[in-house]
Amino acid sequence: MQRKGRGRLRLKRLVLPGEKIGVIEEFLLGEGTYEEEGVIRSQVLGEARLDLERKLAVVRPRTRTPIFPREGSKVVGEVGEVKRQTASVDIFKVDNRLITTPFTGIIHISSVSRGYTRYMSQVVRSGDIVRARVINTKNRIIQLSIMEPEYGVVYAFCSKCGALLELKRTRLSCPNCGRVERRKVSRLYGTEVLE
Repeated sequence: MQRKGRGRLRLKRLVLPGEKIGVIEEFLLGEGTYEEEGVIRSQVLGEARLDLERKLAVVRPRTRTPIFPREGSKVVGEVGEVKRQTASVDIFKVDNRLITTPFTGIIHISSVSRGYTRYMSQVVRSGDIVRARVINTKNRIIQLSIMEPEYGVVYAFCSKCGALLELKRTRLSCPNCGRVERRKVSRLYGTEVLE
């Protein structure tokens, strides 16, 4: 199929991974393509576009790319088990995109603050919603940090009655029972969109 787009003549067609699109003598490699023995092939299932004016071969994916937490990604998740020096986090949002299959990340006590912290329970509690940054993904372990001001607990719940804690100045207090609790609170507390 030929289409005129932005003053350029383009050829479009649906291709499978590995399918021949053109030859290296006629076109440059673009996104979604690779070269094998002088032949340009598709890396993904998608729509091949041959830009005849710029001599460029591109394949736009037809399927969604899976979302994985990578080093530097900003994630949001629910705190699961809290131990003396670590806490597990069930990640459900990566770089502001909800994911269907959650990943599990680990926050180590050394990635909480620049100062000394004795117990992880002083920082997060089970059921809290945290915003964190991925600092390492080696060995399939997603290591998280909440050291910077924008990272930490964004929603916390009272450990006595379960109500959502309110942030008043620098303290988290329960509107139902009046209990005051301690967490490493993000400066974005109460504003994170969870949907």
